[in-house]
Amino acid sequence: MSKATQLYGYHANHAKLTEFAGYEMPLWYTTTTDEHLAVRNTSGIFDVSHMGRFIVKGPAATSFLEGLVPTDVQSQPAGKAFYTLLLNDRGGIIDDLIIVRISEDRYLLVVNAANAQIDMEHIAGHTPGGLELEDLTATTAMIAVQGPRAFESLQPLTGLDLGQLKRFRSGETKIMGAESLVSRTGYTGEEGFEVIVYDSTNERPEKAMKIWEKLATTSIPCGLGARDSLRLEAGFPLHGSDMDKDTNPFEADLAWVFSAGKVGYVGSDAISEFRKVPPAATRRGLVLGSGIPRHGFDVVDADGEVGTVTSGTFSPILHKGIALARIRQDHSDFGTKVGVLVRESRQEGIIVKPPFYDEQLYGWKRQKGK
Repeated sequence: MSKATQLYGYHANHAKLTEFAGYEMPLWYTTTTDEHLAVRNTSGIFDVSHMGRFIVKGPAATSFLEGLVPTDVQSQPAGKAFYTLLLNDRGGIIDDLIIVRISEDRYLLVVNAANAQIDMEHIAGHTPGGLELEDLTATTAMIAVQGPRAFESLQPLTGLDLGQLKRFRSGETKIMGAESLVSRTGYTGEEGFEVIVYDSTNERPEKAMKIWEKLATTSIPCGLGARDSLRLEAGFPLHGSDMDKDTNPFEADLAWVFSAGKVGYVGSDAISEFRKVPPAATRRGLVLGSGIPRHGFDVVDADGEVGTVTSGTFSPILHKGIALARIRQDHSDFGTKVGVLVRESRQEGIIVKPPFYDEQLYGWKRQKGK
């Protein structure tokens, strides 16, 4: 039986539903394209309560996380959020995640819904005595407000000055009277915020529902379809498609998460070995002249296969098929022309550097005033 978020009642009455990561979630409310363009041009809201949310706290929290992830933790100030990876001993990517340093010894970890249980087991397996690890997923709600008008939609609901909240910064506040955490983060490539409502539970979802319904008067409710097309247009990888436990960070083009000189974290010995030899393939963006690429499609040149599509969709901005793909190093230069086998038919494409919606590179314009 599928699980439900605190906002399920709204979704059931307004959206086309689908099962995702064990949850009954909205796929779309109107159409994926309409919701996608609403986020690019105005503002959209997403129920992301299915994502895992863990609190790590205690005097040893910082040193524990230093040994868990490859990104420096000690130097992060209170209120800072940062992107990093959970690695296994072989250097493979268990998951990618956001860590928020709420206070000196209290951290919030936001992980992918499909990996939440695996992540919790991995984290708990490395947790020393005296450290508190708490799963908040079922006892909180999480709402993303994304788009150029996200500020206008969210600011009237809180006394926190969102204009002073820089990107990847967070603050605890009240949203419509509910204790909440607001971070200037998101998964769409747009300006926006993610709100975690603390004092709302599956048994008493009223506070989260009131916030959602109020936001829905100024932002367009969006489903998983638009969430996926937006993240792909922004060039953001998805765990399970563009990387997994058998993918090392260099193949995923995520070497930038490693803090210079850091050692001693889970997987660091394997990463040291990977550094000695360039990866055979790496993640790149593709734009096709026609056709829509999908996960698993072959990328080819005149002599045969040179890569594989890991995520693909139709871009409502470019009106073309776009993809993330793992490309052989000797074919991975930006500007290289390749083909993609779309249902056995070769469609011509070019290797590019995401984001795919860059206004200067691709010439699209936001619909001002709409």
